[in-house]
Amino acid sequence: MIGVAVWVTACRQQIPIDPKPLVTVDLSMLDSIRRQSDTMYVKPYKRTDFVTATYFISKKDSSVTQVMKDSTGKIRQVIIERKKRRIYVAEFYPNGQLVCKNQLDDYGQNHGEGKEFYPSGVLKRAGVYKHGFHWGKWKNYNEEGKYSLTEEYNEEGQAVKRYKE
Repeated sequence: MIGVAVWVTACRQQIPIDPKPLVTVDLSMLDSIRRQSDTMYVKPYKRTDFVTATYFISKKDSSVTQVMKDSTGKIRQVIIERKKRRIYVAEFYPNGQLVCKNQLDDYGQNHGEGKEFYPSGVLKRAGVYKHGFHWGKWKNYNEEGKYSLTEEYNEEGQAVKRYKE
């Protein structure tokens, strides 16, 4: 009888689910940028979300990489410019989790695959940007990672349809 009670109690207990690993800064990319740069300097910032900006300059490809850190030393944003045009932006939550990272077109607008994440590391939405606009199908997910709905966008970035698949 005691064995059955222990077994029933054990079955009622919820087994904790391993948290999703965070999608964080691509350190190998930053190491590569650091190695290829000719010059590096740190500049203090006067914002609440950014305290310092570290700049890596490469004369070879005319690129400047800006790494913004908060007061705890966590990377909050990475911007890469080439020939004075932004080509890449990544933003991070205070816990280090990626908010989003985007390739940019020649005018500095989001272009290509786009993904956004919740602070927990769960995918929030995914789709394609076309010259700064949402384009085509974007799938949205709730904070548990379950599909919630699809939004379809036209060439002008206007949502034309919302539905569940």
